[in-house]
Amino acid sequence: MNAEEELRHVGGEGGEDPVPAGYELDALTFPGGPETLARAREVMTAVLSGEALPAWFVEQCVDDSALQTCDLEHWSLRAWKFWLAPENRRWWWWDARPTEAEIRFRALVRAKPYLRGSLDWLWKTAV
Repeated sequence: MNAEEELRHVGGEGGEDPVPAGYELDALTFPGGPETLARAREVMTAVLSGEALPAWFVEQCVDDSALQTCDLEHWSLRAWKFWLAPENRRWWWWDARPTEAEIRFRALVRAKPYLRGSLDWLWKTAV
């Protein structure tokens, strides 16, 4: 999936499109509601369009110079950007719908299991 197509999905369109050959959907849930979804969309729109990431997201990332060991609970901005680079991505935004208490998210993946730490960090920071 290219950035333009994924932006369409991030924006709320395309969730009913046929799944491309060689891919499958992974249905996930994350805590939050409509505001959480809006914040996650804000971050992914910035990533996919090459814009600056929102300050609130950057502030939640750990400073690379402060890292002593790998910590999956607190991502550095550099590590997160690395895993969002097209050649490192293992998931793509397919669809997301909010309820009162959670986000129902579907990721487009080549196969399960897949590396999804960057996806989990996106939703953790958006709450």
